[in-house]
Amino acid sequence: MAGRATAAVCGGLLAVGLAATAALVSPGAGGLAACVVSGPAPPAAAVVVRRGPPAPPEIEFPATVAAAGFDGNLFMPGYHAVVWRGGNAAGAALLRAEVTDVQLLDALESLGAKPGNTLGMPTWEERHDPASPAPDQRIAGPAVEALVRLPGRPQLLPLPDLLEDPGGRGLDLRFGGHRANIPRWHSGCLVCLYSCPGSKVGNNAYTVRDYVNHATRFRARRDLLPKDGTRVGVILRLKRG
Repeated sequence: MAGRATAAVCGGLLAVGLAATAALVSPGAGGLAACVVSGPAPPAAAVVVRRGPPAPPEIEFPATVAAAGFDGNLFMPGYHAVVWRGGNAAGAALLRAEVTDVQLLDALESLGAKPGNTLGMPTWEERHDPASPAPDQRIAGPAVEALVRLPGRPQLLPLPDLLEDPGGRGLDLRFGGHRANIPRWHSGCLVCLYSCPGSKVGNNAYTVRDYVNHATRFRARRDLLPKDGTRVGVILRLKRG
């Protein structure tokens, strides 16, 4: 079944003019279908895995713009950059992805990336306790660059370019992993703008304590983003060195 699914995904990529080679990623974790591809077009479905060289290893997957929910969510505005559309935090995400957090973990690990797995649930659950060191912890793991493929633009845009960050620290994204935390929340969070234990990729530049203390408040750059509902591609690229 996984082999047929992989073939179907690669067939869809070939239909839009991409050179594709079938690859089964992490068959022990549900048989994630993915393809190793080359070419500039966005993926048709699932997770695309590009191993390089000479280009850096990266993955790409489709998502939908949802800036209104990101900016205007009553509970967690400006917190979640990319969330699986079926996750509990999807309503607060800037980009709602069509891949699950497990798929993303499997794909990044298939590139040889080893997650940091440093954040436990107290990092979030004890956020209002000034005596607890947990909310001050920072996400660790391999450095990741997040890029967005917008329709009609030949160049990829770095995720930080699509955000306003009054605190000025920017994004230092790391592959934290936190697979063990998925059953606790089912948030579906793929890329978080803080060092959150619910994230798979999170921001080392801001802690959960920073979020509680309003060190910054990320907002969407509506002048650069297409309208809500627009389909885009999200690229997570492993940094070298």
